Amino acid sequence: MALRKEKNREKVNLKKGIFILPNLFTSANLFAGCFSIFSSMDGKYELAVISIIVAVFLDGLDGKVARAANAVSDFGKDYDSLCDLISFGVAPSILFYSWATNNFIDVINVRFLWLLSFFYIATTALRLARFNNHLVLKSENYFIGLPSPASATLVTVMLWQCVIHSFNDFTALIIISLFFMTAAILMVSKVEYNSFKDLRTLNRMPFNGALLIPLIFILIIIDAPNVLSVLSIAYLISGLVAALIGVFRNSAKKKESNLSD
Repeated sequence: MALRKEKNREKVNLKKGIFILPNLFTSANLFAGCFSIFSSMDGKYELAVISIIVAVFLDGLDGKVARAANAVSDFGKDYDSLCDLISFGVAPSILFYSWATNNFIDVINVRFLWLLSFFYIATTALRLARFNNHLVLKSENYFIGLPSPASATLVTVMLWQCVIHSFNDFTALIIISLFFMTAAILMVSKVEYNSFKDLRTLNRMPFNGALLIPLIFILIIIDAPNVLSVLSIAYLISGLVAALIGVFRNSAKKKESNLSD
């Protein structure tokens, strides 16, 4: 009975309309993801990478705009997830597949390339489905698993390095494939990553620490590939380090409890 009432309430809300501003940013995110796909198909890999980075930036904005305007809705959440699947799952996979088949089709089986691309898309879909399922159950201070925008940023900026420096040797393909595999596995893992949504922590930040935000933006504008590569790898490692620390703490607590018994 309660479930039927919720469905009826959702239908009424949709009849009244949807929030324009946050969904406008979400649609722009989708546009950037689609533009990246078309650029990859045309062999314009650097443009495809930049489009995904733009999609990541827009994805960060739509949620903040929705919360600031008190325009959060189930429709917006589902629409955002569908767009994220295109921009952060399909677009990076097609970029990887197009780049790899263009440079390494003579030295590697094409079946491996599309299977790895499919695996990345599938894990992104699973990651987004789990995120929606846990959205009201878990704390917003951290994500369970590597977020799909962070994963897309990581794999695309690594590939960007290969495009910029013309790394067309087989070693480059192995490294990029390992990054894709690692990012895909971490997306569906239980490793916790900071979401940077704890406003209380931000309120306690010293004034000098606030200078880091514009400084990071300046560095990204000056040398986007290298700065984004460092930030992406650092974020990837941060979750793994936190998980290892948690394992050591749990083992230490077990030892203490066994000794006390």
